[in-house]
Amino acid sequence: MTAKKKTRKDASSTAVAAPPDLREVLPQNAASWAAVLLEVRAVLADLAVPTEPKRADFIEAMLHIYFADHLPCGFGQEARRRILTTFVDRNEFRVTEAFEVEDMLSDLQIPNLFDRCLWVRESVAQVYNDQNGVKLDFLLDAGIGDRANFFTRTPALRPHAALFINNLLTMEELCFSDKSLARVQLRLGMDPKDAAANAFVSELRTIVKPYGHLPLEVGAHLGKGKPNLSHNLSPACCLVRLLPATKKRG
Repeated sequence: MTAKKKTRKDASSTAVAAPPDLREVLPQNAASWAAVLLEVRAVLADLAVPTEPKRADFIEAMLHIYFADHLPCGFGQEARRRILTTFVDRNEFRVTEAFEVEDMLSDLQIPNLFDRCLWVRESVAQVYNDQNGVKLDFLLDAGIGDRANFFTRTPALRPHAALFINNLLTMEELCFSDKSLARVQLRLGMDPKDAAANAFVSELRTIVKPYGHLPLEVGAHLGKGKPNLSHNLSPACCLVRLLPATKKRG
């Protein structure tokens, strides 16, 4: 009796699917706007409203995306909390070695942690040299050309961090600017005459107005240094998905 020949299993039947990209860009359409509004509302329900609206802090946004890229936002939130509570101020953080920050965050098991810490150190140092301080407040009021010049002057900012900050600036304009929004909508790929687009913008501006900025948090800080994983993305990161990823990440 002839033995049955063994056949090789189809590799596709045993392959493990890659996890979904939490920050994948969404198309500009009514379905995406509705889905994003739903996500943003869900996260805002778990966030405390400040007593007074606060402007966005783009150094915090930079730190956030360095530590949260390819991960849920809770990791970026916890990393930022530790940096804020460990160092006296940003100048002390600026002169801290990357391996010290890596050691402080090591239990979070963030992939490529040392590289991320090194990128942060180099970026913060270059921002300081450019602005004579660890701050990026001027970007909120700067024109598109001035913003582009800043990112050209600070090549230490990794492409994905520069793109995130630039896209977040556009979203901040959409949500909080007192000027005409038509140009901002066009930069987003929205038709200013589209009723669905205008309804999305109107509702979005209403729900984020009490904050004065697009929050990077997903909820309260948890005890024992654990990242809050109740939501995948913060309101800021949910909304940035609606902008094109024109530069390579990482």
